[in-house]
Amino acid sequence: MINADIHRRTLLRGAVAGLACGAAPAIVRAAEPMRIGLLAPFSGPLARVAETNRNCLKLAVDEINAAGGLMGQPLKIVAEDTQMSAKVALDKARKLLIGDGVSMITGMVLPFEREAALQVAGRVQRLVVFPNFDEGRCHPLLLTTGLSSNQRVDPLIDWAAKEGGKTFFVLVSDIGSNRSVLMPQIQAAVEASGGKLIGTRYFPFGTRDYGPVLQQIQSLAPDVVWHSIGDDPVSFVKQYHSFGMKPQLITDITHESLAMATEGASVGTVGVSPYFMGVPTPENQHFLDAYTRQFSDSTPLRVGGHVVMLPHGESTYTGAKLFASAVAKTGRADASSVKAAVSGVVINAPRGRVVLGPGGSHLNGVALVARARADGTFQLLDTTPTVPVHCLAG
Repeated sequence: MINADIHRRTLLRGAVAGLACGAAPAIVRAAEPMRIGLLAPFSGPLARVAETNRNCLKLAVDEINAAGGLMGQPLKIVAEDTQMSAKVALDKARKLLIGDGVSMITGMVLPFEREAALQVAGRVQRLVVFPNFDEGRCHPLLLTTGLSSNQRVDPLIDWAAKEGGKTFFVLVSDIGSNRSVLMPQIQAAVEASGGKLIGTRYFPFGTRDYGPVLQQIQSLAPDVVWHSIGDDPVSFVKQYHSFGMKPQLITDITHESLAMATEGASVGTVGVSPYFMGVPTPENQHFLDAYTRQFSDSTPLRVGGHVVMLPHGESTYTGAKLFASAVAKTGRADASSVKAAVSGVVINAPRGRVVLGPGGSHLNGVALVARARADGTFQLLDTTPTVPVHCLAG
């Protein structure tokens, strides 16, 4: 009898232990965070953009976690530095997507960082969210929350033409996508507006003296000068101002931080962007208030009492919110499920209402045209609510 009791107690303890062992992994799994990868150039001249992207991702993740997380899991950011190296970017993309098992990767600033993420993401079917402007790259695993080249070109040339611009001179950094995509789109938009492109110049990265081309522009006297000088727009704008140039300067590389860095030389420049700090939406007010509270020490620069924001940061924040909305809708985090779900998601972002466009890789959000003012703010001139992307598959 005693042996039978001992046997029954042993079986009972074994059953309880078995139940505990069976239940524990589910509990642990439920408590494990869903990892979100951040791949960005924290070393080098783009470090401030990378830091802003990380801060804005953290702001979005904190808000998502406060609302209960995703699929019963809190989100956790895992960040890696590309060191502005294509090889390092690929290595870090492998670490994040395969080693760390992130459910989504974002934060990239440079095209080769995006391509590194896409190369690895294909092996694990995870979404790549690119929070910068681009040439119109479309891919089943890609969601770009900045503007494509035609989403920048069409509204800005249209505004310039409506203001009387007939002749245009264009200066751009000498990179492949500018030659193959941006310049042909600018030329097509100028001609469609009834205008004429009277000059173009390409500049290698590292160019600091723009005197000769500015003298050429003075002799040609175009109505409008477009610049896409990507590596050092501050030097170009300062020299443009110091030459007393008369043509209206327009650009697709513009934001409050750049305007302040030019020390007044940007005043009057008209730019296009998905986001400016002066966007009059309640979501933008919340975004700027929350960012300023949490990251007041990130920079001493202020606009209207708020920490200065970069459009890349708002694009990172918006991308994270879109991802969260899609995962909440579908209950899955693989790229195909998220892309299918996000096509039906509409969110009110700081920039305004955004929805996935017909190409499936870019947003049909607003393109904002605005003029730089002396205090570093921008006066909104025009809003183009929907500009479908010209998709470049690859």
